[in-house]
Amino acid sequence: MNQIEQEINERILKLKIVKLRKRGLSRKPTKPTGRKPIKTQEILDIIEIETKNDRKLSCDRLSNLLKESHDIGMSGTSVWRIRKALKFKYKAPKVKPKLTEQSKMKRLEFAQYHLEKQTNWKTVVFTDETWFYLESLNGFIWRQWGENDVNSESYQNNIISRCKVFSDMDKEYGQWNWILMQDGAPAHTSNSTKEYLSNKCLVLKNWPPNSPDLNPIENLWGIMGRRISKESPYTERKLEVIVRKVWKNIEWEVIENLINSMEKRLRLVVELNGESINGYF
Repeated sequence: MNQIEQEINERILKLKIVKLRKRGLSRKPTKPTGRKPIKTQEILDIIEIETKNDRKLSCDRLSNLLKESHDIGMSGTSVWRIRKALKFKYKAPKVKPKLTEQSKMKRLEFAQYHLEKQTNWKTVVFTDETWFYLESLNGFIWRQWGENDVNSESYQNNIISRCKVFSDMDKEYGQWNWILMQDGAPAHTSNSTKEYLSNKCLVLKNWPPNSPDLNPIENLWGIMGRRISKESPYTERKLEVIVRKVWKNIEWEVIENLINSMEKRLRLVVELNGESINGYF
């Protein structure tokens, strides 16, 4: 075991000791060294960054990358232990849950209500979020615990407050003449978010759970993904530039067609008695 691996192992041991102390099971390391890590934090940062840059990068390939690009000698096994210490897990991309009978009923009620009301979907702002990666997500990937979480505070302060949609829609339709669509994510439906939005706009009520197929913006993500892939981004910075460019250049006709598809989506939900309409658009 080389010096760097020894320092990493000491760091991991300290992390384990901290966890044991929190549980009231503190114990002393069998071989205290009293030596401070020299490059430990730098290595941890590099491994975290490289893992996020390539979610499918194996531990052995990352070990080679550390040697070639950073002159860090480390085995694939040590890389695996560090990833675990950084709370990464190698797992399949999130799978959307199946529709329960209760979910189907709520979808059916939502569709029937808006068909009878003849909702003008052109005055609805559809919202959603997605991730674009350098690597394809058709297999297992490294995902860090908690990295996708958006709480109510960050949603309000970092997204809503900075979004120009509110002022643009107020200018176009008037403050209370358009509707914000959100899914049922906890950050969207918390009491603090409801209160925050109550003075800003109307919010679409009763969006059914597990229903991304009803949201036309999901199709927009697919369109963007295909266009981004054609650009073949090779760095995270390049990916960000391309994502912004593709988003900016989406044709208005494409957006209009997606919005106009809402009535057909709802009619299909009724026809299928609440079942998923994935594959129809």
